[in-house]
Amino acid sequence: YEITTRLVGSEMCIRDRQRTMLKLKNIIWLAALVVTISSCDDYLDTPPVDKITSDGFYQTQAQSEQGILGIYADLRQASNCMYWFMSECRSDVAWVEPNPDAFREYSEIGTFRATDDMAMFNDTWNMWYKVIYDANVAISKIPSASFDSESIRNQFLNEAYFLRGWAYFELVRLFGNVPMVDRPMSPSEIKSVKQSTAVDILNNRVIPDLKKSEDLPYKADMQDANGAKIDKKGRADKMAAKAMLARVYMTLAGYPYNDTNAKSLAKTQLENVLDDSHAAAYWAPSLEEWQKQWMPTDAYYNKYSIFAIQYRTGGTGNPAIFNMLPVKIVPEDWSKNYNFSQNSIYVEKTLMHEFDREYSNGKKDGRGYNFGVMAGFAGDAVAPEYQSPSELMTFEDGTTGNVYTKAMFYKMIPTKTKIASLGMSFDAESGMKKYDDWGVNLPIIRIEDMKLLYAEILASEGNTADAMKIVNEIRERANCDPRTETGVSVEDAMKYIKLERKIEFMGEGIRWFDQVRYGTWKEDTEAKFERYNFTELKANLKEGRYLYPIPMNQMNVTPGLYVQNEGYKN
Repeated sequence: YEITTRLVGSEMCIRDRQRTMLKLKNIIWLAALVVTISSCDDYLDTPPVDKITSDGFYQTQAQSEQGILGIYADLRQASNCMYWFMSECRSDVAWVEPNPDAFREYSEIGTFRATDDMAMFNDTWNMWYKVIYDANVAISKIPSASFDSESIRNQFLNEAYFLRGWAYFELVRLFGNVPMVDRPMSPSEIKSVKQSTAVDILNNRVIPDLKKSEDLPYKADMQDANGAKIDKKGRADKMAAKAMLARVYMTLAGYPYNDTNAKSLAKTQLENVLDDSHAAAYWAPSLEEWQKQWMPTDAYYNKYSIFAIQYRTGGTGNPAIFNMLPVKIVPEDWSKNYNFSQNSIYVEKTLMHEFDREYSNGKKDGRGYNFGVMAGFAGDAVAPEYQSPSELMTFEDGTTGNVYTKAMFYKMIPTKTKIASLGMSFDAESGMKKYDDWGVNLPIIRIEDMKLLYAEILASEGNTADAMKIVNEIRERANCDPRTETGVSVEDAMKYIKLERKIEFMGEGIRWFDQVRYGTWKEDTEAKFERYNFTELKANLKEGRYLYPIPMNQMNVTPGLYVQNEGYKN
């Protein structure tokens, strides 16, 4: 296996090159992998396990933890390739420029032109299979390693089960039918493993792994190899396992599986999460606290996230932050010395309309302007002024108004201005090595996700009053007027819940998978293309393109072994 990084304009996962230049070797060579990977400061202080053969490793409790931390370290590019480009840029929270200045992978993804030879797809496939390979090694070796504490052995094993189950879940959501490898295999063995169906992987690998990981301790009881508490390190715990399993059941209950039994399992599992005595601690009690959870400080890392990918400055930062702004240079009161990608990725204009609404308290949604989105900034000695253009638009309710069409995603960017507005004082750029080294975590599961998923189930059962109470709890914290709770139809309740999810999780990599789960991905995207007067792009929305293609390099390893996804077959 060969990891090849091609950087153009100092930009990971965006390559200005012809697709035919793709030369990455296949994931099958993971069994012979000897490569150094980046790791989070909180996760890894010593060389990762994959630099040492597994036969000579996993001998002790300390070595076993090092191996587990190495699996977490595999996740660094997840924020960038999977959750930013392959989710947000595909969804209806974002608009990408269809005709950029050069070949841009985010534009190919957002316009549904992307084909199986795109390097990002291969990178993402390889990343998740690297997680799986390392988890398989850990699961096979830890039971026979020498441990002083059986509870710590079980914790490490269950962390590996969680990470493997989560990796397969994401592969299924991205690519559908993929090969299922549940033990360390030689390259020759892996070359003969055919695809398993997505539903088979979910039922027979993802769910069993996550059920095992439910035996993890709560984070207050998590320990490292020395028995020290690691409650602030952000590793998967019991709540993370329970919440991820609920998300899996909700996925099975929706499109394309439509498993009616999964819906009842999801309801039970969501109640298991929300009724847990630990759940309340994950709810930010005020708008200010909600905003601070994205601030890269020890006090707020993991305070309100059920599970998050950990990022720290010093070489293990969040690479997606660089790719979020449509400008290269920002004012000095934003950032002291780091540039951004100038990617033509903007907040979708009907979402911007939601942030323009003024409520009865005279305020706007606190998740919007000056925190989650920005329409521009004043220039200074180093940065020219940026101002989004606007246009007159007719909205769903028949009213008209001006909306910004090129506003920027700002939620996860800890500018000096934002830090000061929250009454905080710290240097978010301290320790940064380069442009893609921001120490901002990516939340994977928050309690609001669990609440709104539960609201979906309540509404579908006709209990719209309780569903709307959940919606209003989130809206009122954000300074928005509550919606009517009584006499709301199921259709309207579901519309409000879906909109609230769209607003609440903007930028977090959730929306695209919601659109797929609702079965509305195609009609939503057609409507977006129409709003932007690019109706010709609708021809790209072929059946089956709710999935990405199996990467070309994977298809070519053993010709005829894999079947390409619908929508991408020649």
